[in-house]
Amino acid sequence: MRALALLVVLTAIASATSALAQSPARVSLLVGFGPGQGNDQPARPDAATFAGNRMSPDMSYDQTARFLARRLPRHLPGTPQVEARHAPGGSGFAAARRLASSPADGSVIALLSANVIYASALRLPGADFAAHRFTWLGGVATERWACIRRTHKPNGPIWTGTMGLGSRADTHARAMKRLAGAPLEIMSGYVSRFELIRGLENGEIDAACGWPMRDLEMRRADWLASRRFEPFAIFSPSGKGPFAAPEDAVAAAALEALSWEADAAWPLAAPPGLPDSAARTFMDALASMAADADAQDEAQRAGIVLEPPPEGRVGEIVSALHEAPDHVKDALALLFAPQSPAPSQARPHSVR
Repeated sequence: MRALALLVVLTAIASATSALAQSPARVSLLVGFGPGQGNDQPARPDAATFAGNRMSPDMSYDQTARFLARRLPRHLPGTPQVEARHAPGGSGFAAARRLASSPADGSVIALLSANVIYASALRLPGADFAAHRFTWLGGVATERWACIRRTHKPNGPIWTGTMGLGSRADTHARAMKRLAGAPLEIMSGYVSRFELIRGLENGEIDAACGWPMRDLEMRRADWLASRRFEPFAIFSPSGKGPFAAPEDAVAAAALEALSWEADAAWPLAAPPGLPDSAARTFMDALASMAADADAQDEAQRAGIVLEPPPEGRVGEIVSALHEAPDHVKDALALLFAPQSPAPSQARPHSVR
């Protein structure tokens, strides 16, 4: 009997090892954001499968996906080819839908956005997928998101530029206005961070939210050194800012839940039902890539941050949002809903 039990165990181990050794020859990396004008448009020749929507010219998702396409295969069994295609659609929802219907055999993974995680948990219109059922593999990096403002400005409302409904710039600005009580007047309609930079530089706006702190510290260090601009709120699990935490318990809980996004900035997922052994293979590959000095050097040259969150953290965030009380979800959902009245579109007496 013991011999039979041992044989069963050895057979199971051999089967698992064989499954890992026979990794798909090609892995599709669906990407929730990136360039492209139609379904299944070929990506750049050196890119990794894209499914996403249009994005501003900085194309950080495009750069990150192409980096993953080059580097991730080196840390996967059999060195499979990783391909990329663009399929624009709905703030990353198209990629999530495609992932939900993909085979759970290790041939498809996805670089999504935190927007997908929140939209699913809050049951926002169009989020017809269950993100909490995905197999969450981890993430590319964590990030602290800042709201910045002009240091010297007249008293009165803080005119804050955003990139429209659903953008991090808009959601974080609304959070500061609705939940933290900051005196913001929101000006939507900017199409990229470059336009926000121009608006801040010429005085058209006083502030902007959803700004990566690393970008401020590395590329806009002169703004901080000259004290022309300053962060007035930071969205991260250890966020801080001059605005005190709301006394309202629901508002405080909603702000805390929104700050979790910092650890899920570039989350990676696989279809529901991916075997644990295959999930472990991808998770180990991501950890190995992050520890690879050559990969870190290439990432730094490309302006990509490769600092994955702690293992399991993204999955914890997904579960916590899915299980959050309804009143907290309702407060968060208001940040993603069309505003009534509409946000300000013109600032009186703008400095140009």
